[in-house]
Amino acid sequence: GSEKAAAEAMKFLRAESERLGTSLEVNVPSFAKLAASAKGSTLEGEKVRDIFTAISEAGVVLRLSNDQLSGAFTAIGQVMSKGKVQAEELRGQLGERLFGAFNLAAGAMGLTTAELDKMLSTGTLLADEFLPKFADEIRNSFGKDVPEAAASAAAAFNRLDTAILELK
Repeated sequence: GSEKAAAEAMKFLRAESERLGTSLEVNVPSFAKLAASAKGSTLEGEKVRDIFTAISEAGVVLRLSNDQLSGAFTAIGQVMSKGKVQAEELRGQLGERLFGAFNLAAGAMGLTTAELDKMLSTGTLLADEFLPKFADEIRNSFGKDVPEAAASAAAAFNRLDTAILELK
C-alpha cells in the first residue's frame, strides 16, 4: 500500500527468516501473495502476519522444503481470496504439505472431523473466522518445538542463502 508499509513488511520478513531459518527468497513472494489475498478483509494487517508466522513455524518444525512451504502459503492465500474454506485447499493442497492440517483445523474450530467435513461440504466455514483460529492452533501444537527446529542444519543453510541473497 505504501513505501513505509513495504519497508515494515521487509523488516518483519527478514526478522522471521533469521529467527526461524526460513528462506527470505521464499518468504517475500509468499507473504506478498497472502497480503494481497487479505486486502480489504478483516485478515489484513497483523492477522496476516500471525498466519504467516504460524505456517512458517509449522514448516520449520515439520522440516518442510522451500517448495512445500511455498505451496502451503499458496493454499492459505487461496482460502483468503475465496473468503471461505474448501476441502480442496484444506485436505488437498494444505494437507499434503502441513501434515495433520485437517485435525488441526477441526481442533481450532472446536469441531469433530466429521462436523468440519460437513461445514466444508456446505461452504459455511469462512476464512475470516477460521484462519486466525487455525493459526493459533498451529502455534499451540508446534510452538514448543520451534527453537530446536530453528537450530537445525537446514535452517542454517537457509540463513546462509538469505545472507547471500542480501549480499547480492
